[in-house]
Amino acid sequence: MAVSSYVLPTGETLWKASACVRSLKKSSIRIQKAKFALKSKWEADREETRLIRECEREVSLREDQGSCWGAVVEAWEKNLKLEKADTLNETTRTDYVNALRKHTHSWWKRQAAEITRVDVLESLNQLKAHSKSVSYQNKMKAIINGIFVYGIDNRLIGGIDRSPAYGINLGRDEEKKPEILTLTEIRKLLQDSREMKNPWFPIWSMALLTGMRSGELYALLWKDIDFENRVISVTKSYNPRKKIIKGTKAEYWRYVPMSDELTSHLQEIKSLAGERPEVLPRFWEWTKGQQARVLRAFCNGIGVPSIKFHTLRACFATQLIRNGVAPAVVMKICGWKDLETMQRYIRLAGIEIKGATNVLHVLPDIKVMAQAAVMFTPESPETNKETA
Repeated sequence: MAVSSYVLPTGETLWKASACVRSLKKSSIRIQKAKFALKSKWEADREETRLIRECEREVSLREDQGSCWGAVVEAWEKNLKLEKADTLNETTRTDYVNALRKHTHSWWKRQAAEITRVDVLESLNQLKAHSKSVSYQNKMKAIINGIFVYGIDNRLIGGIDRSPAYGINLGRDEEKKPEILTLTEIRKLLQDSREMKNPWFPIWSMALLTGMRSGELYALLWKDIDFENRVISVTKSYNPRKKIIKGTKAEYWRYVPMSDELTSHLQEIKSLAGERPEVLPRFWEWTKGQQARVLRAFCNGIGVPSIKFHTLRACFATQLIRNGVAPAVVMKICGWKDLETMQRYIRLAGIEIKGATNVLHVLPDIKVMAQAAVMFTPESPETNKETA
C-alpha cells in the first residue's frame, strides 16, 4: 500500500493511491488496485483506505471460490498420475491436458467457480466451428465435467455444487461404415506391391496375415517367432511419439498362430533379413508414425480404396470371421478386451445376418408366374381380327 505524488508536464502535481493484499490462506491469491489523478494527499489517503477494503473483500471471495481453472486441471492431472485413480495411460493424460490448454486457454487464470454453463457451451461451439466431430466435442465435455467434479469433491472449487458441463447434450455423430477391403482388393494390394517390389510389401503382408498393430509389428523380433510351435509371441509395441518400445496396447501378451502361408512368408523374410534382429525392415516414415500416409498413397496409385494402416488389422479380423472362426477366438488373437470392439467387425463381416433371408418364400412358382404372364399379355391385332 502506498500514496505517492507525480508531476505532469504542465507542472501540476497529482497523487496516486495503490493497494495490494495477499491471501494468508493461499499465497497464489493476490489482489492489486490503484487510483490515479487525485487532487490532494488527503484524497489519496482516503482512496488508499477504500482500495485496501476492496482488495480484502476480493481476496476473501477468491478464498471461498477456490482455485483457478489451471490449478484445478494440474491437480487433476497429478492425481491421475500419482494415485492411479483412473485407467488413463500417460499418453492419453498428456493428450487430454494439451487439449484442455488449447481449447480452454481463456479459462486458465479464471476462478473455476466463475466458469458458467455459457462458457462451456461457447468452448464446445468453438470446436464445432473448427469442424471437430461430435464425438470429439462429447469427449471434451466429459473431460471438463470430470475435472469440475474432481475439483468440487476435493474442495478445490467452492461456491458451486454442480459442474456447469452437467446435462449438456450434444447428440451423436452419424455412424459411418468403417473402411475395409474386400478379399479381391486385399489380393490386389499384396500382388501389386510384390510385383512392383515395394519395400513395404513384407510389412503390409504381415499385418494382413497376423492382425498385429503397427507398433507391435515394428517391435517384433526374430526371437519372438517360434517356428517349431508355429506361434508369434506379441509382448511389446513401439510408440512413435516417444520413440520407445513399451508393452502392448492391451497391456498383456498374446500368441498369434502361424498359418502355412504365414510360416512360409516368414521364412522368406528371414532369408532376406541377414543379421537384422528385427523381423521387418524399418523405414523413417514408420519410425515417425507416417505408415498410414505411405499406404494411402500406394492404394490410390493402384486403384483400390485408400485405407489407413490400422484397416489392415480390420481386414484380418473380418476375413477370419467370414471364414467361420469364432469371434471369441478372433478377440484372443487380436488382443481385444471388450465385445464392443468385436461387434464392429462382426457387423462388417455380416455373419450375424448371413442366410437370414433364406427362410422367405413369398414369390409364386416360376411356372405359375409364366402362365400368369401369358394371361395378362395384351392380345395382338392379328388375334383380335381372328376373334372378330
